[in-house]
Amino acid sequence: MSTQTISSAALHVVGQYNEAGKTLVSAYRTGARRLLDGAASRTSAFLGARQLPLVTDDVKARLIGAQEKVNGFLANRLDIDTSRVVAVMDRVAVTTTSGIESVANVAARVESPLGTSVLQALGTLNQPIATISVQIADRIADGAKKIEGRVAGEETPVQVVKAKARSTAARRPVRRTTRKA
Repeated sequence: MSTQTISSAALHVVGQYNEAGKTLVSAYRTGARRLLDGAASRTSAFLGARQLPLVTDDVKARLIGAQEKVNGFLANRLDIDTSRVVAVMDRVAVTTTSGIESVANVAARVESPLGTSVLQALGTLNQPIATISVQIADRIADGAKKIEGRVAGEETPVQVVKAKARSTAARRPVRRTTRKA
């Protein structure tokens, strides 16, 4: 196991976590947009369908217009804020990957036999952890994509998971004593 494979595993993990984070931010954006649009349509439908006392058609139109402006403002702020979060996440991922690459390059330049054997021993020791980290990162990224799909309203096939059969262990009889007063 070389430092190159550990660094490639670390880079993969950072990339997957960054992708999962951006997917979750996108799911948040989509869900919030659906919430805003739903509230706007319900408000417009409520005002348009009912005859309210002291509320003329002009007042209804102004209320609907004001509600649309508020909805537009909130949607714009949502887009700006989530774009900033994604930019920060990308910046952190780039900084992290460049740090991993620089450490891997320094480790690759080690030419002494002792340094090489130590690096190989550390690599062999950390290979299972790196492999598990890659698998976890892949599952997290897949889960984030499923969440984004659900929030977007996509139909996803439901996997039926069978529950393990429970064994009914026999209970031990409890010995009860009567107290004499």
